[in-house]
Amino acid sequence: MRVKILKREFLVPALLAACLMAWALPAAAEPDATKSLALRLYGGYSHMAAGDINEGCDGYFELAEIYGAIGGGTIEGGYNPVHGGYNFGADLVFQLSPWIGIGVGVGYMRSSSDSLMTLTEDPDVLTLSATPTISAMPIRLGVFFTVPVADKISLTADLGAAWYAGLKLEASQRLEFAADDWEEGALSASRSDLANLGFQGSLGFEYRLSPMIGLFVEAVGRYARFKNFESVTGTSRDSDGGSGTTEGKIYLLTYTYPEGTYSRFIISEPPPVDDPPEIVVTEPKIDLSGFSLQAGFRVRF
Repeated sequence: MRVKILKREFLVPALLAACLMAWALPAAAEPDATKSLALRLYGGYSHMAAGDINEGCDGYFELAEIYGAIGGGTIEGGYNPVHGGYNFGADLVFQLSPWIGIGVGVGYMRSSSDSLMTLTEDPDVLTLSATPTISAMPIRLGVFFTVPVADKISLTADLGAAWYAGLKLEASQRLEFAADDWEEGALSASRSDLANLGFQGSLGFEYRLSPMIGLFVEAVGRYARFKNFESVTGTSRDSDGGSGTTEGKIYLLTYTYPEGTYSRFIISEPPPVDDPPEIVVTEPKIDLSGFSLQAGFRVRF
């Protein structure tokens, strides 16, 4: 069922472009057929799901909320999930015809968030802060459509696959009990497997500034969901001078107690042991699925 849904979602731009092509081509001005190459430069806003990433990075925030909810103090602030960010890139498109091309491209996407929470139980104050950052370089192959709908305006669409190279998670967290009493930790995780394959499709409009240059805006949808990170390193230090480094795989531990449920990451080798229903161990998924709203220039050669 999931495969059918994905096929339907990402075939829509191509099918819509094909239908509009049949309607628009007789009435529209013909693009310059002598231009066989086009360079697309773009950038804009990117939004990703990052479900398990947020589940693992907000563990102490969830625990503090549970403590505050049962009368253990007053909460201010909270965890800010990592979703929004930016992306930019370039595509080189070989025009099979004035309206259809095949292109390859490379881009960069990055999403990050800063979180701050205080738990006050007079006279003590606990301050939590966290900054997770997810980044990747999608290398994509796609089919690009340009369908004239007016004198200088064309409908644009593309459909293709992308390999997400350089996939990384950098996350830091700090617990501060007083100015001279704190502990902090960070983890660095990466994945470069050839199985980092996703799919994407876009729909937009282009305004032709000249026969060679066009300005476009588009909305892009993507499906990019991968297995656990391959390599993870964790570091920790505290105000007493202690420090440590841990290497292994990252796991998501979910704790369920009468007072509430919270999840957090742990780096371990071998895997932690399940103890359901109190403790459930799973391997997190890396979910970059989402959308982008972007604008750019297309230059024809």
